[in-house]
Parts: sequence; structure tokens; C-alpha cells
Amino acid sequence: LSIPSSIPHIPYGKMHSTNAALLASIPIILASQTVFSVHDDILAFPQYEVIFSDSFISDTAANHIVEQASSPVQDPPSSNTKSIESSSSPHTNHDKPFDPTHESYELMYLNGEQHLCTIPIVKTPPRNETSEAEARTAEQKELARATDRGWELLQDLEGNCLYYVSGWWSYAFCYNADITQFHQLPPQPGKPAVPPLRDPNTMEFVLGRAREGGTKEDGWGNQLDPPKGQKKQPPKTELQVKGDTRYLVQKMEGGTTCDLTGKPRRVEVQFHCNPHVTDRVGYIKEVTTCSYLMVVYTPRLCNDVAFMPPKDNKAHPITCRAIVPEDEIDYRVQLKTLEAELEAAGQKKETKINVGGVIVGGGQWMNKEGARMPIPPNFGQEPLGSHTEIIARAKSKAEGGQVEMISDAELAKLDLEPEMVEQLRKEVQRMAKEKGWKIEVVDAPGEVREILGIVDKDDKDDDTTTPEAAEDKVEGDEGSEEVYKDEL
Repeated sequence: LSIPSSIPHIPYGKMHSTNAALLASIPIILASQTVFSVHDDILAFPQYEVIFSDSFISDTAANHIVEQASSPVQDPPSSNTKSIESSSSPHTNHDKPFDPTHESYELMYLNGEQHLCTIPIVKTPPRNETSEAEARTAEQKELARATDRGWELLQDLEGNCLYYVSGWWSYAFCYNADITQFHQLPPQPGKPAVPPLRDPNTMEFVLGRAREGGTKEDGWGNQLDPPKGQKKQPPKTELQVKGDTRYLVQKMEGGTTCDLTGKPRRVEVQFHCNPHVTDRVGYIKEVTTCSYLMVVYTPRLCNDVAFMPPKDNKAHPITCRAIVPEDEIDYRVQLKTLEAELEAAGQKKETKINVGGVIVGGGQWMNKEGARMPIPPNFGQEPLGSHTEIIARAKSKAEGGQVEMISDAELAKLDLEPEMVEQLRKEVQRMAKEKGWKIEVVDAPGEVREILGIVDKDDKDDDTTTPEAAEDKVEGDEGSEEVYKDEL
């Protein structure tokens, strides 16, 4: 998007079009604020927001507006211009009317297409060095006030401890006292999990101790209690700013001596405002050897505006509309209408997936606690839909001993190898001797395919079977059969 040099620079702009580049920079204007706020960035004003409108305007109307805006005497647009814009471009009704006293107009190009951009005229107060100096002084006072106020808001944490578990180590942060690192005992039945109990067989480390201002130490480094009647001094805290985040920092030193550096351990505690949680430790990490960082989230600091996240300032909109030749207006209107219809038709109602009578994502309980699942009606029965194919059979010697087998082509259709079937035929025939026999292929849904070699039995034979996997098929008054089973 190319912009003439006469357009004011946009220090922080937002774009509503993914394929548009941000407007080029211009000199930054300092805005003098009458009342100081910790959230104000004096270099970020005035703010602009670039909006690429879905509407369009005819080239005749756009050129007429630009000519009128650049003329020394700015008259209201003629009735002819109004008729051109309203009759030819019905998509411009929601845009602002022509107002050269509060807006400027520029012709710009984006991806080879011409646009008419409406730029609001923002009046900025003149630079006042006295006001800027007063603002800086007010800023220092506000930061000092916020620091003291933050300490007051955290006083309710006095005497309380927060716990945090990370893997092997557990941490105890007792406000305005110390931070310890230890390994906790496994949870004991019937005992609360908080506070965690330290394992006496493991080491305990102090990461840092709070040292109150104005306290004195004896010759052994122990802190002396202040005299009665003397007001307790707040700990050494400071307010820090990182981007739009403001938080209190308390530095604690004098921990257990580090065996790697030979110096006492130390920790920096950051207190962040979070209105959605209770007092808790967000995380703790070792930033350098025996030097730690702990982040504490608390809703207490949210009672002061200085620690609240800043609110977005409303930016001044710069609206850009595509310029369309006069003879293409009707075509563009029809195209917009067609696109809207296609988009509406493409939005199909989402249908839920039904798997076995269960609606996926339906949010319904499938089973209540203690209820037994119903037994399927076909449980324990033969599989439904099983198919048995006889691929070979032979009559007994008394009946003539005739042997019948299907062809190799039919065996191929059943995905059976003729060599394997021939070998099985010889084995069954050897077992049958002078008796009749048959070979069956049984296919059942969800089951392994079975090839059964069945030998007829007469009444004189007993129910013994050969070691080659023969089994009883039928028992009773009708006799029985010897079965040779092979599974594929």
C-alpha cells in the first residue's frame, strides 16, 4: 500500500485485512496527558486502525471527493455526486458521509487496485516541556505509591505458606520468612496432602530468607527482634514493568550455601495480579546455578489499578474502499450478492456422528455406576452368518469308495492352495481307511477360518481319536464322527 508523504505517520496501527501491509511510518507526536496513568505510553499517540471496507465506490465519485477536499474552498458535495454514489454504489450506505472539516481523503494503491482512504483529522495538543516534566514527576510518585500499596495488599499473606511440587522436589514459600526446598514423604492414608511432610532422610535447602528493613543482626548473623512499640518495616520490594505487565519483586538472600559456587542461595519472588485464581505459586525455576526465580499469582494485587492489565485504547479508524469503474458497478453488485449466497449455502448444519447407537460428542453418560451391562442376545451361540463349504468327500468302501473333489479353479476362488488340500485329503483318507470321509471349510464372521477333516464312524467303533488333532463332532444315539481340524 503506497501512501503520499502528506499522511500523518501511524505509530501503532492495526489492520483488519490479512493481505494488507501496515501503513508506513511517520514522525511520532508526543501527546501531553493532563493526568498521568501508569498505563500510558506517551509515544503511542495518536493511534490509528486501518480498516479495508467490503464496500466500494465509483471512480467518478472518488475523484470528485478528492478534488473537493483539495480545493481551497471546501463546499459540500453537489447533489450530482450524491446521486452517483447512492445509485451506483449501494454498498457505501454504511460508510461515513463526506466531511472535509474532520477528515482527509487520499487515493492509494493495494495490489494494483486503487482505493479511496478516509483519514480522520486528529488534533494533538502542542508540546509543552513543563507538562512533560510534571508528567515524569507524577510517574515517579505513582510508581512509589503503587509499590507501597502493593506491600499493604500482600500483608494478609503474613503467616501463611504456599506449597509447590515439581517432580522430586517440593517447595514451601512462607511469606516474609523463607523459601525451602525438600523431598516430601509419600501421601499417607487418612492424612491431608497439604502441607506436604518432609522426608527426614533427605536434605533440605533454604533458597532464600526475607530480611526486613531496619533489622539488626548479632555477632552470629541472627536477626534481632525490633524493640516493642517500633513499627515493623516492609520488606525490600520494588515494582517492575515488563511490556504491559506490572508486578512486585522481592529479592531473598542468605539461603543454604551452594556447594558449586560457595555462595548462599538466593531467589527472586515475583508477585503478579491474577483475578481468576487464589494465592498460589505459578512456577519456580533455577535461572543460574543456585539462583532461583519464583512466580506467585495472587488476586490481592488486582485491587490496585497499577497492577491490572491495561485496557486497549480506542484507535482512530482509517477506512479504505475499493474504487470501481463506473461501468463495472452493476457487475460488482451482482458478484457480491452471489458470494453471499454461496457462503450461506456452504454453511451446512453440523451432523453428529452415530457409532453403534452412540452419539459422538453427545455429552451423555453411557453407563451409571453400579449398573451391569446387558448381555448380548446372541452370547454363547454359534456365530450368525457362518458358511460351510464341502471341498472333498468319499463314500465308504462298502458303498463303492467313490471320491469327489472340487477343481483347482474353485479352490483358488476359496483362497486355498491345491497342494495343501491334496495333502490334507491323503491324511484324512489314511485315517478313514475303509470308512467314508469329507473335508469342510467353515467361514464365520469375526472368527478364524477352519478346515475340518471328518471321518464317519460306525456303531462298533469307540470314541477314541488319533493324536493328529482328531476330536468328537457328534455324540449320541445317532453315532459320531472323527474330525480332523486345521485352522488357517
